[in-house]
Amino acid sequence: MAEFLTTNGTSHQIENIIIEAKKELFLVSPYLQISKTFFERLKDAANKGVKIKIIYGKDELKPNERNSLAELKSLELFYFENLHAKCYFNESDMVITSMNMYEFSEKNNREMGVFITRIGDGDLYEKAISETRSIIQSSDIMQLTKTKRKFYQNKKEIQNNSSSKKPKRGYCIRCEQRIPYDIEKPYCKDCFSSWSRYKNPDYEENVCHSCGEFEASSLAKPVCYDCYKLFEK
Repeated sequence: MAEFLTTNGTSHQIENIIIEAKKELFLVSPYLQISKTFFERLKDAANKGVKIKIIYGKDELKPNERNSLAELKSLELFYFENLHAKCYFNESDMVITSMNMYEFSEKNNREMGVFITRIGDGDLYEKAISETRSIIQSSDIMQLTKTKRKFYQNKKEIQNNSSSKKPKRGYCIRCEQRIPYDIEKPYCKDCFSSWSRYKNPDYEENVCHSCGEFEASSLAKPVCYDCYKLFEK
């Protein structure tokens, strides 16, 4: 029987769906910015041989996100421009929800969802699977290959240049949006507003403010060690 989910319940059930997948896993989300926890779960699933299909439809993937997904050998990525549906399922369980697989949504938005099972809600479950496969048929397959940002490729070159200057542009350490480089202000306007609710300078974020690579960061330590040595030490 279907179960109503709040924001926390939705996030919890999506994580369980990833953990308990045995053969196949489908993640349908227009906006894609996978949290560290969900990525670790996906990595575990891929290591078990689970075939993972992710369908998204808004915004170009950032290099950091593309690099992370490229590590998952059993993953297929699809792009469907008009996608607005959000649905997550494995062989037995499914969540249909308002929540994107987007870290900001998990932490900040008020979401709703419905949890269903193949055994208890067979007809609904099969219809959702059928619609998902139809979306995949109309989607573009996205090739996943590791890329490196120009700045990251030139780190050794910059290291050898004693007169290296600080970059003019950086990355929001939470959402990765491009913003002016300023270690005193490493958030974009929206993410700073969200951070200001709790004002924890040590709260762990996603990327280095300078190079944008996947490094633990915070307001107190917004750049990775390499970038700190290059530009701040």
